Amino acid sequence: MSERRLEGRRCLVTGAAGGQGAAVSRRFAAEGASLAVTDVGDERVQALAAELRDGGATAVGVTADARDEAQVAGAMEVAVGALGGLDVLYNNAGVLLLDDDRPSEDLELDTWNQVLAINATGMFLFCKHALRPLLEAAPGSVILNVGSAASYRGDPHFHAYAAAKGALLSYTASLAQCYGPQGLRANLICPGFIETPMIESLLSDEDLLAAVTGATALRRMGQPEEIAAYAAFLASTDASFVTDAVVTVHGGFVK
Repeated sequence: MSERRLEGRRCLVTGAAGGQGAAVSRRFAAEGASLAVTDVGDERVQALAAELRDGGATAVGVTADARDEAQVAGAMEVAVGALGGLDVLYNNAGVLLLDDDRPSEDLELDTWNQVLAINATGMFLFCKHALRPLLEAAPGSVILNVGSAASYRGDPHFHAYAAAKGALLSYTASLAQCYGPQGLRANLICPGFIETPMIESLLSDEDLLAAVTGATALRRMGQPEEIAAYAAFLASTDASFVTDAVVTVHGGFVK
């Protein structure tokens, strides 16, 4: 890769062990960033960090459960200490539960709480504890929260997931408006159906897969690397006037 737009940028990627998070971590490293990667599973996080270091990047792996504020605060302390500061938060930790695939009258409160705890509260906690080092690095620091097409159009099947991702729409806008005067940018990336293990587990039925791909203008699912390419742009100074934006990367998904 010829472009190294993130040279000298110190980045934290949450949910890094999954398909999109790992792809973003690799792209950021390829473009020159120093990285802290975090997820709930230590073995996969450390393996990813080792892979990035083997490729020549500065990288540290940190284990944290996004639902646990003490763990999030501890992970942030380790990350900032290892990197010497923080310029970019790529806030990607999230979950899609099969138990959420039902109408609201049949949805268990425990499932609702689990989904919102990770997809909304967890995102808030990482933002909360990243803000001090990000503001110290401003102007030019960035929060990239990961939403979904469900953030702005809902979902007829996964009500809790849509509610959590919808919350990120207004929360990210609030961050952009609050901290913009201090030089921090905040944007929401909204992917469509991306070919990751989490999505593949839901689309094992060929008819359902055909319906999903048929609902996109490009007639296919996206690849994690396509999200990573856009994320690298938004994390770089090439996007220095982009904030409070909802960026859709969904292949022309039609509701």
